[in-house]
Amino acid sequence: MYETLLNKYGVRQLGYYVEDIDATAREMARLLGAGPFIDAGESTPEACTYRGKDSTLTTRVALGQFANIQVELIQVTSEGENVYSEMGRYGLHHVCIWTDDLEQTVKEFEEAGFELAMRLTSSGFEVAYFDCRDAFGHYIEVSAPQEDFYEGLAALAEEWDGENALMGIC
Repeated sequence: MYETLLNKYGVRQLGYYVEDIDATAREMARLLGAGPFIDAGESTPEACTYRGKDSTLTTRVALGQFANIQVELIQVTSEGENVYSEMGRYGLHHVCIWTDDLEQTVKEFEEAGFELAMRLTSSGFEVAYFDCRDAFGHYIEVSAPQEDFYEGLAALAEEWDGENALMGIC
């Protein structure tokens, strides 16, 4: 197979910047059959840089499943500039790829000409966002694999009856 920057990793998640997680989860369940969404609540990363400067960001996140891909809903609950509101609209914000070597993958994206827009550490988990809007119309999120969590959401979705689109953390 012809290997490129993206296909060697594969897309594992679609991330949506939303105004209201509750309403979006209900609509995604109704229209797409996506869900159920697990509401992880609000969080503020231990460390966050936006466009190379220290930043404070608080978000509310919910994660669910759509067929074989994870769906992340992100609602910004803090003020200030950030990679989500920078998009200029609600909707598809990023695709996420997983890598076993975040530093190497960051280097590959930078060498390919993509700007690191935001990097954060939350509960010890590191994430990098690259501004790929000119090339693809969205950002690309890079993070370490989360297989156990991914498989748990997929199993939950497999048994889901379409009711209760948004649940608290189990």
